[in-house]
Amino acid sequence: MLWSLVAAGVIGILLGFSVRAPALIVATAVIVVAGAVIGNTNGLFDRHRLLSILLLVVTLQCAYLVGLFVGLIWRRTATRER
Repeated sequence: MLWSLVAAGVIGILLGFSVRAPALIVATAVIVVAGAVIGNTNGLFDRHRLLSILLLVVTLQCAYLVGLFVGLIWRRTATRER
């Protein structure tokens, strides 16, 4: 579970740094579907599976906001140097 959180965070930062909201929506849908398919619990609507999917989505979207902020600072610094 830890590596999936790290992967969601890295993907979120990269998406925020380079692309915009439509890619975030697609990435969120991919994480929800992958979490539902790959989860190793018995039921589709098991509480633990739903909480792990929610945690992955929150991690992705928070990391996306961090990536947006880093990209904004990067672009603002690059335009001042010119």
